Amino acid sequence: MRQGKKIPTAAVGMLCLITLTTGACVTRGTYDSATANLGATKAELYSIRTDAQGLTQQFNVLQERQTDLAKQREVVVSALQQAKKKINAERALSHTRVSTLNRSIQQLTAQQKSLRYGLKRATKEQVTLQSTVDNYTSQLRSREELQASTIPQPAAVTNESVKTAVAPPAQTPVSNEPAQKPTVMTAAAPVNQPVVTPKPPARIQPPEPVEEDWLTFFKNWFASLWESVLF
Repeated sequence: MRQGKKIPTAAVGMLCLITLTTGACVTRGTYDSATANLGATKAELYSIRTDAQGLTQQFNVLQERQTDLAKQREVVVSALQQAKKKINAERALSHTRVSTLNRSIQQLTAQQKSLRYGLKRATKEQVTLQSTVDNYTSQLRSREELQASTIPQPAAVTNESVKTAVAPPAQTPVSNEPAQKPTVMTAAAPVNQPVVTPKPPARIQPPEPVEEDWLTFFKNWFASLWESVLF
């Protein structure tokens, strides 16, 4: 009975020893695997942190670029607005200039038409004036010729006056009486008086200044008419 009891006790001891040894082996393997997993997790976490830092840096760079692009966009929008304002102002100015030029063209066209009409009228009046001047000139010439034909020759008049002036001293008697007959002195008085000689009327020539006055009048009138048409 004692041997039968000793066998189970030894078996129980062996079983306990085997159990403890097996438990120790299982715990060691689990620890190693857990440690390996922890290292891998740490490495993964470090990689994730590194990637996160890189992404953060990239995000910051992109954000800075976005800020720069926003500033550039504002500058471009401002420049575009200024360009639009300038274009609108230039368009309004050009429209005003075109309107002014159109009005100037219309005024110049009207002035040109009036000048053409005035030129035609002045040409017609010039022809009329020229014919009038020719008529007056022919009339003045005919008057001059008529007056020249009616005026006596100046040589004959001077000869007759010389004869009448020389004749009295040839007929004056010479008296020997001393200052008793003053009639001799009165008879000799006409010798020293040249008033008897008549002046020839041929020297008076009124037609020439009349012709010049008419021509001057017509020239001045035509010049004033031409200036009024042009200006």
